[in-house]
Amino acid sequence: MTSPEPTTSVTRPQRRTFYVADLKCYMCGSVAGSLESEHALNQSTAPGLPVLLRQTGRDEPIQVGNWRRLRCDRCGGPLFLDEADVVTRRYENYNWMDERPRRGRPPKRLIEERRRERELLESQAA
Repeated sequence: MTSPEPTTSVTRPQRRTFYVADLKCYMCGSVAGSLESEHALNQSTAPGLPVLLRQTGRDEPIQVGNWRRLRCDRCGGPLFLDEADVVTRRYENYNWMDERPRRGRPPKRLIEERRRERELLESQAA
Protein backbone atom coordinates (compact mmCIF):
# COMPACT_ATOMS: atom_id res chain seq x y z
CA MET A 1 0.00 0.00 0.00
CA THR A 2 1.53 3.29 -1.10
CA SER A 3 0.95 6.59 0.62
CA PRO A 4 -0.49 9.44 -1.43
CA GLU A 5 1.99 12.11 -2.43
CA PRO A 6 1.44 15.58 -1.00
CA THR A 7 0.06 18.19 -3.39
CA THR A 8 2.46 20.89 -2.24
CA SER A 9 6.18 20.45 -1.82
CA VAL A 10 7.27 21.40 1.67
CA THR A 11 10.93 22.27 2.09
CA ARG A 12 12.75 22.47 5.36
CA PRO A 13 13.35 26.04 6.55
CA GLN A 14 16.89 27.34 6.40
CA ARG A 15 18.37 28.43 9.74
CA ARG A 16 21.28 30.85 9.89
CA THR A 17 23.16 31.94 13.01
CA PHE A 18 24.20 35.56 13.41
CA TYR A 19 26.32 37.25 16.05
CA VAL A 20 24.95 40.65 17.05
CA ALA A 21 26.63 43.13 19.42
CA ASP A 22 26.18 46.79 20.35
CA LEU A 23 29.01 49.12 19.42
CA LYS A 24 29.67 51.66 22.22
CA CYS A 25 32.17 54.47 22.73
CA TYR A 26 34.84 54.28 25.46
CA MET A 27 34.93 58.06 25.88
CA CYS A 28 31.31 59.26 25.92
CA GLY A 29 29.43 55.94 26.34
CA SER A 30 27.03 56.57 23.45
CA VAL A 31 25.82 53.72 21.26
CA ALA A 32 27.24 54.06 17.75
CA GLY A 33 25.16 51.20 16.35
CA SER A 34 25.22 47.42 16.28
CA LEU A 35 27.38 44.91 14.44
CA GLU A 36 25.96 41.82 12.78
CA SER A 37 27.99 38.96 11.35
CA GLU A 38 27.74 35.27 10.54
CA HIS A 39 31.11 34.64 12.22
CA ALA A 40 32.14 35.37 15.80
CA LEU A 41 33.19 38.94 16.54
CA ASN A 42 35.85 38.09 19.15
CA GLN A 43 39.62 38.67 18.90
CA SER A 44 40.43 35.21 17.53
CA THR A 45 38.69 35.77 14.17
CA ALA A 46 40.46 37.26 11.20
CA PRO A 47 40.13 41.06 11.16
CA GLY A 48 39.44 41.22 7.41
CA LEU A 49 36.09 39.42 7.45
CA PRO A 50 33.22 41.80 6.59
CA VAL A 51 30.47 42.63 9.06
CA LEU A 52 27.29 44.70 8.80
CA LEU A 53 27.06 47.92 10.80
CA ARG A 54 23.54 49.13 11.64
CA GLN A 55 23.90 52.72 12.77
CA THR A 56 21.25 54.42 14.87
CA GLY A 57 18.96 56.59 12.78
CA ARG A 58 19.69 54.80 9.48
CA ASP A 59 17.55 52.18 7.77
CA GLU A 60 20.11 50.29 5.68
CA PRO A 61 23.16 48.52 7.16
CA ILE A 62 26.67 49.34 5.95
CA GLN A 63 29.26 46.64 5.20
CA VAL A 64 32.49 47.26 7.14
CA GLY A 65 35.76 45.42 6.52
CA ASN A 66 37.43 46.04 9.89
CA TRP A 67 35.16 47.25 12.69
CA ARG A 68 38.11 47.84 15.04
CA ARG A 69 39.08 50.96 13.08
CA LEU A 70 35.70 52.64 13.54
CA ARG A 71 35.47 55.77 15.71
CA CYS A 72 32.61 57.44 17.54
CA ASP A 73 30.62 59.94 15.46
CA ARG A 74 29.99 62.09 18.51
CA CYS A 75 33.43 62.50 20.12
CA GLY A 76 35.85 60.53 17.92
CA GLY A 77 36.69 58.04 20.67
CA PRO A 78 37.42 54.33 20.20
CA LEU A 79 34.55 51.84 20.10
CA PHE A 80 34.06 48.49 21.85
CA LEU A 81 31.56 45.64 21.62
CA ASP A 82 28.95 45.36 24.35
CA GLU A 83 25.99 43.03 24.97
CA ALA A 84 26.83 40.36 22.39
CA ASP A 85 24.04 37.95 21.45
CA VAL A 86 23.72 34.91 19.23
CA VAL A 87 20.60 35.10 17.06
CA THR A 88 19.23 32.26 14.95
CA ARG A 89 17.02 33.39 12.08
CA ARG A 90 14.70 31.13 10.16
CA TYR A 91 14.22 31.62 6.42
CA GLU A 92 11.27 29.77 4.97
CA ASN A 93 10.30 29.52 1.31
CA TYR A 94 6.55 29.28 1.69
CA ASN A 95 3.88 31.23 -0.12
CA TRP A 96 1.21 32.07 2.43
CA MET A 97 -1.07 33.51 -0.24
CA ASP A 98 -1.59 30.04 -1.79
CA GLU A 99 -2.86 28.47 1.42
CA ARG A 100 -4.63 31.38 3.06
CA PRO A 101 -7.93 30.56 4.78
CA ARG A 102 -11.15 31.56 3.14
CA ARG A 103 -13.47 33.22 5.58
CA GLY A 104 -17.17 33.81 5.64
CA ARG A 105 -20.03 32.73 3.47
CA PRO A 106 -19.37 32.33 -0.26
CA PRO A 107 -21.11 34.77 -2.63
CA LYS A 108 -24.52 33.83 -4.05
CA ARG A 109 -23.15 33.62 -7.59
CA LEU A 110 -20.57 31.05 -6.47
CA ILE A 111 -23.22 28.99 -4.67
CA GLU A 112 -25.36 29.05 -7.83
CA GLU A 113 -22.38 27.99 -10.02
CA ARG A 114 -21.58 25.09 -7.73
CA ARG A 115 -25.24 23.99 -7.71
CA ARG A 116 -25.34 24.04 -11.55
CA GLU A 117 -22.08 22.05 -11.77
CA ARG A 118 -23.39 19.47 -9.29
CA GLU A 119 -26.66 19.10 -11.26
CA LEU A 120 -24.72 18.75 -14.53
CA LEU A 121 -22.50 16.02 -13.07
CA GLU A 122 -25.54 14.18 -11.66
CA SER A 123 -27.34 14.33 -15.02
CA GLN A 124 -24.23 13.03 -16.83
CA ALA A 125 -23.82 10.19 -14.35
CA ALA A 126 -27.46 9.06 -14.77
